[in-house]
Amino acid sequence: MRKSIDLNIAYRLIGSGPLVLVSSLLDGRAGLTPIAWNMPVSDEPPIIALEIWEKHFIYKAILETGDFVVNIPSSDMAETCRKLGSVSGAKVDKFGEFGLVKEESKKIKSPRLGSAIGVLECKLRREKAILEKYNIVLGDVVYAEAEESVFTDRWVIESDGPRIMHHLGGKLFYAPDRRII
Repeated sequence: MRKSIDLNIAYRLIGSGPLVLVSSLLDGRAGLTPIAWNMPVSDEPPIIALEIWEKHFIYKAILETGDFVVNIPSSDMAETCRKLGSVSGAKVDKFGEFGLVKEESKKIKSPRLGSAIGVLECKLRREKAILEKYNIVLGDVVYAEAEESVFTDRWVIESDGPRIMHHLGGKLFYAPDRRII
């Protein structure tokens, strides 16, 4: 038997996609924020979408810089991701506070997370209507890379090694097991 779900959490029925850490710059200061609402939009050209609250430091950083990095953390970073989501980048240098390594991007100004198992370097696609109405940030992917031990042409989950992580809501995360169906 099904039960009624409160509409304020209805997104969790479909929104358990991979958690990403988005990095960008604001006035030369690097920000890093966990974002659970993300999706591919197109593969040709490669475009992704992120929903980011307009009051977040990272949202302002992306608009100012015009670029951002989608860093894919491994599941062993769950506690760090929780901490990153509990403080504001406007008040805290998250890379420094949590001992995270910044590395230069290949094609854009915004920094990458050194420990990410995958990265997508993106240039902001300024789609004013959806940006202003829904806070949806579109990015043209200009460079991508992933750890070869965990990504071939897909995430490799059937062997040992780091895993992508999904956000279930609140402070709960999960990683896929080794079964392929």
